[in-house]
Amino acid sequence: MTDEYMLEYRPVDGKALLAKLARVKWSFVIMAVLCFFWAVYMYVTAPQGGAGGLLPTPVEGPAGLVGLLPWCGIVGGLLGFVGTVVSRSPWALGWVEPLVSIVMLLAGLWGIYSIPELGTFGQTYTLAGVFLALYVAVIALELYRRDASYWYVEMLVAAAVLAISLAGGVNMASDAALVGFYSLAFFVAAWGFVYGALKLGGSDKGAEACETVVAAAE
Repeated sequence: MTDEYMLEYRPVDGKALLAKLARVKWSFVIMAVLCFFWAVYMYVTAPQGGAGGLLPTPVEGPAGLVGLLPWCGIVGGLLGFVGTVVSRSPWALGWVEPLVSIVMLLAGLWGIYSIPELGTFGQTYTLAGVFLALYVAVIALELYRRDASYWYVEMLVAAAVLAISLAGGVNMASDAALVGFYSLAFFVAAWGFVYGALKLGGSDKGAEACETVVAAAE
């Protein structure tokens, strides 16, 4: 094999790699992963109860999802706070970003000891959806503060999450029928965190790709 077909070895620049990883908005990445997972987890939960097809879902059905939500808040709050501290990117709206993680953590800790007070599936997950919508709105305001392009896309995502959650809250359908509403709310919120992580975390290529998609849609 001639030299022209040989692959050129390029050493990995460890410092540059660490610098890029340090700029990642890990709190948003964690929230995106958590929301994607929880959306799928809710979707595969059997409405009538029993084991899920893909994941070990609660046998109580939607009622069991109420008891598991505090643990979701604890994981998201704890890892989100650590991700906020580790990341070298500026915090969204100053101290608002770490405070949101602290609120999630405290709410989760309160929830595991107060499950009977959490309310019905619809009530609990409506509040969770409103919280996610406000969190995504915080990202949108930070994008606006930095004069980032297409910041309004993030605000539209927040509005969509809020609308879906409230629609589920005022719906008189059974809890089993509402699972799809809140699963969609978490799924949409996850994309809001993805966009925020790309725009605010120093990933120029990822942000440009998102903006290209938005521009093409317009």
